[in-house]
Amino acid sequence: MRRFSILAAVLLAGCAGTADCGPDWFSIGQRDGRINAGSQIARYAARCGGTVDEARYREGYADGFSYRPPPSW
Repeated sequence: MRRFSILAAVLLAGCAGTADCGPDWFSIGQRDGRINAGSQIARYAARCGGTVDEARYREGYADGFSYRPPPSW
């Protein structure tokens, strides 16, 4: 049973990675901006075969980042 659980987790993780390969680069950038992940363009380009709409990703990142609450120091 443990082997099955590990195998299922690995397979699901592999499938989740392809969801980040577009076509809605604005939404992907927006999600990264909301969590302040930093630009992930190079990572997506490597994983997705270099097909990243950088302009739309950057627009989405800026939009998502604007929704972040200010730091409470």
